[in-house]
Amino acid sequence: MKLEEELEELRRRRNWREGDEELKKLKEKLEEEELEMELNKKFEELKEEEEELKEYKKELKNEELEMELKKELEELN
Repeated sequence: MKLEEELEELRRRRNWREGDEELKKLKEKLEEEELEMELNKKFEELKEEEEELKEYKKELKNEELEMELKKELEELN
């Protein structure tokens, strides 16, 4: 009877170790997924900022052209 109890205890311990290892793997996978989601969010934010900068650059160019045109008009008058 003693050997059976010891065998059962060894099986429980092995199951706990296997469970701990599986839990560790799941935690690592979750962390990776969370990091990937965060990176995707940052990437989207950067894309939005890039679009805003492009629009701002266009506005600046338009203002610059407008100023040049005004200057040329003044010179003609």
